[in-house]
Amino acid sequence: MADISAIDTLLDRFEQKKMTRRELVSSLLAATAVATVPSEAAQAPAPVAVGRSMNHVSLSVTDVNRSADFYNRVLGMEIISRPPNGGLNMGLGDESFLGLYNLPNPGGMHHMCIGVENYDPDALEEKLVDHGIQANVSRDAANRTSGGDQLYFTDPDGILVQLAAHGYLG
Repeated sequence: MADISAIDTLLDRFEQKKMTRRELVSSLLAATAVATVPSEAAQAPAPVAVGRSMNHVSLSVTDVNRSADFYNRVLGMEIISRPPNGGLNMGLGDESFLGLYNLPNPGGMHHMCIGVENYDPDALEEKLVDHGIQANVSRDAANRTSGGDQLYFTDPDGILVQLAAHGYLG
């Protein structure tokens, strides 16, 4: 709460014509804004989860096999899995991969996936609601590989974000 004596002083200065109405309003806004920032910050919800890894990025491509051949020849990446939905995943180190899928809008990223500890899609979906974010838990068997049900939401720019278990390898 703003200091009452400071507000009284501002009002006295205004009544004595030592400050304009505009200066009074600006000063009152400044005095009360400083007082409200800490309480608003204290009420912010805790993070939904702590991102531990860039688990994977899935690209929309016109020809999955052609793209796989390209990444194998150019970067030495090997296929690590072939999900039943027709795409494939190429390994990137021990804890990440590149997904290649025949999806709309070829030539772009379909989504990115952040690996988190203690992955529980339903609990994370509830926490996202506390942040004003609508999420979708996909229970589609064609998209379920070793990661189980998949949790998706969009960031402020409309980028599709997936959360998965840290270390999940498609």
